[in-house]
This record gives sequence, C-alpha cells and structure tokens, in this order.
Amino acid sequence: MNDKFNYELENFTPKNADSKVFELGKPSDILLNVGIENKPLKLYGSKLLKKMKKHGFNATDLKDLPNAINDPIMIFKGNRPNSFAVLTEIEIKGNNVLASLEIGKDRDINFNMITSAYGKAREGINNWINEGRLLYENKEKRLDYLGTLAPIASAGSQAPNNNIQK
Repeated sequence: MNDKFNYELENFTPKNADSKVFELGKPSDILLNVGIENKPLKLYGSKLLKKMKKHGFNATDLKDLPNAINDPIMIFKGNRPNSFAVLTEIEIKGNNVLASLEIGKDRDINFNMITSAYGKAREGINNWINEGRLLYENKEKRLDYLGTLAPIASAGSQAPNNNIQK
C-alpha cells in the first residue's frame, strides 16, 4: 500500500485533486489500540491540496505516509470527538508531520479519514503532552524526537494504561 500511495503522490496535481482519493491501507495494532476503528484509511486529494497551499509543502513531502502513520512517534487525542493526532517521523521544513485522523461518519462511515497533514512545531507537541492528551508513545522515537525526558517526565503518568510502549 505504501508503494502505491507514493506512486499516486508523484502523479498528484491540482487538476486531479478533486477526483483523487488516496488509500493508506488498514490501521496497525498501534492505531487500533488507541481507539481508531479497523477501517481503511483514506485521504481526499482536495483536502491534501488545501493543506499543501496553506502550509507550503509539496505532495511528495508526504512520501511513505502510510508506513509513518502506522508506526508513529506519538498519538494524541484530537480536538474533536473521535479524532486523533498522529505524529510521524516524516519531516517538512524541520517539523515532523502531524496527521489528523477522524473515525468516519456520514458518507465516509466505512473509512477512517486523514483530515490534515502538515509539519507541526515541537512547542505544540510539548503542550499536548503536558495537557494529558498523549494516548501512545514509542519511547525510543520520542526520545529521538524531543531529545530529552525532562520536559515531559510528568506526562507519562497521564497516558492511559492501555497504550503500547516499545
């Protein structure tokens, strides 16, 4: 699925954005264990184009997004009900890509939708950790990402007991 996604990214243009729907495969056990439903992951081309324009990046900057989402650095509770924020190892302009994901509803009931993807500043991530929004962390990747345990030492106890930690 990752190779297919990458190929389709290379052929993505503003002209085909409205008709393009990217498939990112099924959620990994990591995603399932934080409450993401076992439904295929999708991303609308029109949504991707909107985020590219707003945040100033190219579609190919999201190369390997399916793999990155399924093996993230951290996952947080989203801002809306049934939504999640998935921090990946992909970088855009020095910031790691944050993919917002919502459990499908209405016409998209059979899918989990990627509703946004862009480079997220570290300060915002630290705030989310301190607010207790952390649902999952890969400790090794988190240390590599943040560089130290000190700013988030108290956050680990706020994460739910059911999160997977490597």
